Amino acid sequence: MSSKVPLPILFLLLCGFTDCTPKMGLSKSKPEIPATDITSLKESLGRQDHNYPWLGMQASLSYDDGSNNATANLSLRNRKDSVIWASANLLIEAVRILINKDSATLLNRLQKNYSVFPVSDLSKILGIDNLDIKSVQNTLQGIPPFGINDKSTFESKDGKYLISNQQATYKETYVLSAKTLKMTEYRYERNASEYVEFHYSNYKLTANQWLPNKIEADVHSQDKIHIILDVTDYSIQATDEVPFSIPQSYTKIN
Repeated sequence: MSSKVPLPILFLLLCGFTDCTPKMGLSKSKPEIPATDITSLKESLGRQDHNYPWLGMQASLSYDDGSNNATANLSLRNRKDSVIWASANLLIEAVRILINKDSATLLNRLQKNYSVFPVSDLSKILGIDNLDIKSVQNTLQGIPPFGINDKSTFESKDGKYLISNQQATYKETYVLSAKTLKMTEYRYERNASEYVEFHYSNYKLTANQWLPNKIEADVHSQDKIHIILDVTDYSIQATDEVPFSIPQSYTKIN
């Protein structure tokens, strides 16, 4: 892949889930017993309910890599652990994307072509090893993407949990709110010059889930990319459709 990340793919990866069906009312959350170590924190996270059939979001996204900048309106639909469908609009639909557990297909409506690539390429794009649909969905909802490693360090301070997971080839650091048990900060570092940072804010309770209404991401690799995602609406529904077909006139590209 080229050093420049394809803009439509970034639109999808850093928004991962949306749709415009009627939203459900707000729910009251149950207070959590404060965690005192990694074990009790993992138990608290395990009690959270994320068993939605489909999760939807409407959002706007700003992208800047130093050479290119753009904004788009996003409509996506996300089926837990299995499907991400996305549509990016720049006055008209510019891109439609479908990701399943194995592959991703991108339709470029403006240039009338399409491309197919393995889900493993998500790791190359974002600089986070071993990404799959589940870990992408977790990241976008403020959930630790790969869960909490038993050997992580733990510190409770000022209503937040500070977690660090050092491995041979990477390091993860999290800051979780003790109230929501969702991340306010996440950093994945391969080395001093290759890392990704996420910042989450404006959490709101929707259908008994705390969901971030603003996500900022900074990708530091060959390029420095800054992305801001502003969510305008979430929805949770029992079923939904993901309309996706490749017109015969479209050209396949690598």
